[in-house]
Amino acid sequence: YYLEKKNSQKLENKVKNVKILITYHSDTGNTEKVGKAMKEVLDEEGQDVTAIHAKDVDASSLKSYDLVVIGSSILGSQLGKHAKALLTKVELPPKIAFFYTCQQDRAYPKAFGRAAKKIEKEGTSKVMGEFHCIGDALGMSDALREKMMGAMSPEQRSEMEKHFKEIIGRPNAEDLAKAKEFAKSLIK
Repeated sequence: YYLEKKNSQKLENKVKNVKILITYHSDTGNTEKVGKAMKEVLDEEGQDVTAIHAKDVDASSLKSYDLVVIGSSILGSQLGKHAKALLTKVELPPKIAFFYTCQQDRAYPKAFGRAAKKIEKEGTSKVMGEFHCIGDALGMSDALREKMMGAMSPEQRSEMEKHFKEIIGRPNAEDLAKAKEFAKSLIK
């Protein structure tokens, strides 16, 4: 679990009663699950929220939202192609936030880092924060897993096998509660 709020925004910088898009690139369903949990809580808060896979987003519509929350699975330290495309080819709304899922328990600060730096430098959108969640390695084939662990020492391999067992079923209820907490923090 990783939660970061940019510059500890004050209340007047928060977003209330606005049009929000939650969009995600999800290869295994983990990122979609997190995005839908965020939508659920924002709906409960009375927000106008749409949640949709990034491949189905009309990029020209992003500017019509007050806040866009972009999520992606991370594979090989890379964002999913549909999330990446949204960040590189479109005009963004006034406020943006990020979330991502990965089978590793460490955050990937560079995943959205380059995009966030570019956005902040251009001054076109305010980056509100990012959320990281561990996800079950559902999309990893046994062959890929074996290849990845093949060069590891026996101790490293044992740790990685233990890790894969520990992340089964993630994101779980606790992870989704934290995702909801993050989503609510974007509007308070």
